[in-house]
Amino acid sequence: MQLSANIFDVWVFRRRGADVEFLLLYTSVEKAERYFNGGRFWQIPSNVVNDGESITDAITRVLDCYGLRPKAIWAGEHAYLIYNRRFAEMQAIGVYAAEVEDAAVRLDPDEHAEYAWLPWEQCLSRVHYRGLKDGLRSVHEYVTGVDEPAKQLCLYLAANG
Repeated sequence: MQLSANIFDVWVFRRRGADVEFLLLYTSVEKAERYFNGGRFWQIPSNVVNDGESITDAITRVLDCYGLRPKAIWAGEHAYLIYNRRFAEMQAIGVYAAEVEDAAVRLDPDEHAEYAWLPWEQCLSRVHYRGLKDGLRSVHEYVTGVDEPAKQLCLYLAANG
């Protein structure tokens, strides 16, 4: 069995005054039927870091697919292992956080049917995979749930950020 270690999750968030909202994506019927025995679920943007690509470039590439631009990107101080049935492999997934400007989210209808911006407590109740829950807790502890995000975990800050 193969272990892929170039996978990442990104908890995308926006600030609205003192409030922080995270982006959740709901799987499409087609994706659920094709890969997950019809089971639909809430998830977050995730992808692979390509050969020669930095993690910040990979996250920026993925966010661009959703019509979003990062203001800042942080290491989430969390990683987890899963068996991904879609790719039939074990995956080591690093967790990151990306703050974005408020913008309309563009979805690929083959992958996701809807999206929601929610506070972290509601995200915890909607996602049911342990890796997602633990990753969100870590992001909240170091980046979004504190008065000042941990500067040492900031990997990217936009020039106007």
